[in-house]
Amino acid sequence: MNSGGKGIFILLGFGICKYFADKLNKEKDYTIEKKNLYIQILDRLLVLRERGISLNKYLQEKNHKKVAIYGLGMIGSHLYEALKGTEVELIGIDKSKVYNNFRMPIYKPDYNLNDIDLIIVTPFDYKEIFHDLQKYHKKIISIHQLLNECEKYLYTCSN
Repeated sequence: MNSGGKGIFILLGFGICKYFADKLNKEKDYTIEKKNLYIQILDRLLVLRERGISLNKYLQEKNHKKVAIYGLGMIGSHLYEALKGTEVELIGIDKSKVYNNFRMPIYKPDYNLNDIDLIIVTPFDYKEIFHDLQKYHKKIISIHQLLNECEKYLYTCSN
């Protein structure tokens, strides 16, 4: 192979390595961003709890008696724990089939839930999920929106 061919081979190899290095860095950045969002949400849940703001009481005041939690991963699980055993009737919505630590009915996302007062979406890809759920239901909020509303409630009660 002549030196020109070796140079192209080296440049091609370098380009491929750079491509995969960039891809790994993007995945790493996304993972870090996602973990930071989890920490922020959990912190906000804890602050509300420490300040005596009950998610249950807030939902009841808004007349949300039957609430669905969409996404039963870490955040959905904590939301379930915060609301279980309260006056709010809980229903789960998740794509997975393996959730046996919840004492509530769990449905697939395409199940038509006409009698639900509110769906709280816990995954971060809220916009895509919201779009899909709009076919079946109109009262949908993200966990961020719920926390924002509860934090507004906290600050109006403390003034």
